[in-house]
Amino acid sequence: MIPILVGLAYYLVLLEVLILVRSYRFRARESRNAREPYAPRSVILAPHYGWDETAEQNARLLLDQQYDGQYEVYFITHDHEGGPDRSYEHLKRLTGDLPHCRVILAPNVVDHSLSRSQKVQNLLTAIADLDDEVEVLAFVDADARVKRDWLAHLVKPLKDRRIGATVGARYYAAQSLDLPTLVEAVWVNFQLFWQGDHSGAMVWGGSSAIRRELIRDGRIHERWSNAPFEDHRLTEAVRDLGQNIHFVPQCIVISETSGRTWRQVMEFTNRQILVTYRMGLREMSARITAAFLPKGLIVFGLLPWAVRSPGLLLALAAVPVAEWIAYYLAGRNLPRWLIESPSVKRTHILCSFICPLGMLLAIINVVHALFRSEIVWGGVRYLIPSPDECRIVGRESD
Repeated sequence: MIPILVGLAYYLVLLEVLILVRSYRFRARESRNAREPYAPRSVILAPHYGWDETAEQNARLLLDQQYDGQYEVYFITHDHEGGPDRSYEHLKRLTGDLPHCRVILAPNVVDHSLSRSQKVQNLLTAIADLDDEVEVLAFVDADARVKRDWLAHLVKPLKDRRIGATVGARYYAAQSLDLPTLVEAVWVNFQLFWQGDHSGAMVWGGSSAIRRELIRDGRIHERWSNAPFEDHRLTEAVRDLGQNIHFVPQCIVISETSGRTWRQVMEFTNRQILVTYRMGLREMSARITAAFLPKGLIVFGLLPWAVRSPGLLLALAAVPVAEWIAYYLAGRNLPRWLIESPSVKRTHILCSFICPLGMLLAIINVVHALFRSEIVWGGVRYLIPSPDECRIVGRESD
């Protein structure tokens, strides 16, 4: 029985490598794809909560996009305990009298007893304020640093009517060398290497775009009425319309992280997996579970026998070693401009050595999602009892 389990672990590692190879081939093919010009009037929707120097730098990049068409930036924040979130005044100062941007204040979901997340409410508030001529909506997180041609690359593939959404990805560039920060980077960045043109692709609200008609045809207002995350429902809408979700490697964004605590890492990673599981995305949940849970259970479950058997210990040790090699080589999936960044290069090398810890973290996340239904996000606790329900429990101290 033990040899069969070890063989299964090797088989799962091999599948992982094959996925990485397919992702690499897609990126190489996409880089050679010269698409026709397409730059309709677009709006960037950028929700904000809190403020720091990084948020200001990222916001300035959104205001200075190299885009052949007309575009606007909608910065959206919300009222918070009797007054605007502190990002509001900073955004008003930053935008000043610029003609191509607005700062929008959304209602607070706790005070107004709304059954959806604050981010979803922010987006709904901004969409209600759109001009009729807007054709494309782009979404970006406040902690995402984009390139100046981000919007142009993100919008261009939408000329193909078979594509319902375009999506980038996030790369965590660790600015400190503490273990929680690096493990979180492993967890986030390894998912990036799996991106490609396949049925398991998902919309990610931190770097994505849709044609405005998806709001109507995909019944987005209805889908978002009680949604904790906007991107999961967008994913469902695109799939229900029989369209594709297209990954754009040039639209990977960078998030600089530092000084993360284990509590923050666990809260973030548990939230991501729990929402994927609770929102009914069965295919993605099954992929995550199959990728990490059996392999991890085999490696860690057989350790008591391995300590008494040098041969078994060596066979099991080869699994995390293979993970390390796969993670390191997966850096070839990154666009050249990204991997040549000093902070990204350093992060990738350091994370390569501890990538098995990312596998262990993913196992904890999967098990946690099976038994819990609450998340904390942006200072609010939410209960997600089913794919069609999201309840506000109350405020939570950050």
